[in-house]
Amino acid sequence: MVPLAETRVHTRGVQKSEIGPRAFPWFSVVLLALIHLSLAWALDTANWADGLEITSFAVLAGIVVGSLLAASPWPPGFIRFYTLITGLAFTLYLGSTLVPDTVQGLDRPIEVLNRLSTWFIDAVAGEPTGDNLVFVVDVAFLMWWMSVGTTVGLVRERKVWAAVIPTGVVLTINAYYAAPDLTGFLLLYLGATLLLLVSSHLDEMITLWEAHHVRYPLDVGYIFLRNGLLFSLIILILAWYTPEVVGIRRVERWLEPLKSPWHRVQEEWGRIFSTLNYTPSGVIPAFGTSFTLRGAPNLSDTPYFTVRAEKGRYWRAAVYDYYRGTGWDDTVTRTKDLAADENVRLPLVVGGEILTQTVTVEQPGAISLIAAPMPLQFSIPVEAEVLEYKGQVGSGEEILFAYARYVLEPGATYSVISYVLDPDAPSLRNASTDYPDWVRKYYLQLPADFPDRVRQLARDLTLAYDNPYDKAKAIERYLRSIPYNEDIPAPPRDRDAVEWFLFELQQGYCDYYASAMVVMLRSLGIPARLASGYARGLYDAEAKTWTVRESDAHSWPEVYFPGYGWIPFEPTPSEPPLERREPPPSDANEQERLEQFRDNPDREQNIPEDEEAFGSEGVAVPFLPVMLPVPANVVRAVQAVPWRLVFGLTLLLALFYLGWQFFRQRLLARADLAVTLYARLVRWGRRLGVRLTAAQTPAEHREHLVQVLPAQRQAVTAIVETYQVATYAPTSLRAQVAARRQMLVEMWERLLPYLWWEWLRRLPRQIKRRRKAQ
Repeated sequence: MVPLAETRVHTRGVQKSEIGPRAFPWFSVVLLALIHLSLAWALDTANWADGLEITSFAVLAGIVVGSLLAASPWPPGFIRFYTLITGLAFTLYLGSTLVPDTVQGLDRPIEVLNRLSTWFIDAVAGEPTGDNLVFVVDVAFLMWWMSVGTTVGLVRERKVWAAVIPTGVVLTINAYYAAPDLTGFLLLYLGATLLLLVSSHLDEMITLWEAHHVRYPLDVGYIFLRNGLLFSLIILILAWYTPEVVGIRRVERWLEPLKSPWHRVQEEWGRIFSTLNYTPSGVIPAFGTSFTLRGAPNLSDTPYFTVRAEKGRYWRAAVYDYYRGTGWDDTVTRTKDLAADENVRLPLVVGGEILTQTVTVEQPGAISLIAAPMPLQFSIPVEAEVLEYKGQVGSGEEILFAYARYVLEPGATYSVISYVLDPDAPSLRNASTDYPDWVRKYYLQLPADFPDRVRQLARDLTLAYDNPYDKAKAIERYLRSIPYNEDIPAPPRDRDAVEWFLFELQQGYCDYYASAMVVMLRSLGIPARLASGYARGLYDAEAKTWTVRESDAHSWPEVYFPGYGWIPFEPTPSEPPLERREPPPSDANEQERLEQFRDNPDREQNIPEDEEAFGSEGVAVPFLPVMLPVPANVVRAVQAVPWRLVFGLTLLLALFYLGWQFFRQRLLARADLAVTLYARLVRWGRRLGVRLTAAQTPAEHREHLVQVLPAQRQAVTAIVETYQVATYAPTSLRAQVAARRQMLVEMWERLLPYLWWEWLRRLPRQIKRRRKAQ
């Protein structure tokens, strides 16, 4: 253990002045490195983007630099500034290693800076961005910053929780959204964290014992860490095998106040990092009571469920009523626990039939239960979110979300009975428009800033129709004419996602088609809601089963018709249309009229900005995607600077200075400082040909040294005299040595360059002398 100078420690019951020099916590720093490396390795394994392996180097460098900074005399403010500057330089270098080989030399870091500035300008402007190199460099810098900061906090102030909690939060979020199984990294993090807590507690207890002069066994560290390791293993095993005692849905309700801020975080994240590898996780996701409209979904053909049923079209898992411009929420349901085979009260609706389904889970992690729309009962206990049909004859309940009490593993099965609605077109066309108050209250909702041009488009499309059904079909046909594309960016910040989809992007996938149809119908006074789950999947005629894959994830609109309930529509062109029995359309030219409407040049378009308005005078500055009026000779001079060499030398000098400060603090903390410095002075004397003989006193040896180093008489004298006091003076006088510690170290630092210079100057003559002697 290497001594440290007195640090800012606040230990229970002990005054700061009572605490002596504290040993450097090497073991705790190693554990902290494992904690941060578990996150770096987990991020790399998650494969969000190529190049995340550099985060491990950022962590290791951050731990080393943080340890040196903790031993330095620098104040916290300067340490933060130093960490920022060196972190930017180091992560810029790491990022330059990921630039393609076609870019060479100084152009590599300039390329990184250019992409960083482009990404930053787009992000601030609210535009979707997608540069994975920027994501990797950002993560590497954050890992550097976190590693340095937590190391300094741990060594200087024993801030253990501040060192482990942020890493644990990020690691948990990463494990939740990542595709591979990251359990091993979580276990590594938890084990290292528990051992770090034990080690830090031991360090605190030793400080207390020494402050109060309490004797303790020399092997107390081994005993503590051995028992701590056993305790950590027991805790991890119990946590692994103990069954859950709190339902996932109950935890979600506890976190309800965080829903809105988390939505904003998800929206911003999806916008500024829209091209990350959002690989499917291999675990069946749970449908929450909200979701956000994002970029590319990146779904696989992994089978999730097998459904045995006579027929099927949609397997519903969630229904949303509240549109917030960037996504959807459920705000109308209440939680109801249902026992196995317990049914809800069926509302009075016509045009439906009973359908029994048997669902088999094919992948781990199933918590959301799927069923054909309007499920009535499940064969297993569920926690349901139920919508109450109020204020009308035949009121009842409808299950909009159903969650298993425990996570279902592969092979688990359950049965569900649904009342599937399928009225014919003439019945829906002639349905009443006398909507119940609860329907009007919740299912006509639109944001206060809902775009007028979306409302106007809905009016234009439905102008020729006089009933909700035909209006819904007209909007459905229009949306099905928009090209389907899953590879799209996330919506811009502060933009209505539906407006962006309809007028700017004009392509998308099911979430956007369904959302657009729902809000367009609502703008016309027609109640509608958004349903999510899965399309029917692949049908096996012999087994009468549907294989539902992850890529079958789907959203669709449901429109309310009094007396008939919530009827699904299909505006997504990648899905087959919903056919209902009805007479041939009266207007054979309707498709032609639709195409003319789409091609109408008078429609409002997204007019690009006039590039000439910005002008073209000036010189392009490297790593800035704008034109600035900078003299060309200045730009050439900046380009000619060997920035890589400058960054490298700066980093080396900084590490050298930190190392010097580190060993200086070690020297200051030595209890035998005077003896140590005198012993070093004697060794240097031998190198310079001035040997200490058995007959000489320290004072006599001093005079011989001063003859060799006449300019450093003061420093040599101070070191020798202090050694004499510390060795031969009475105990009452030895206290003077402690008061002169700082002065002694400064004298030694001033003397050391002269010793080196004199030795190097004499070295050739000594070599010649040795050769002659041979």
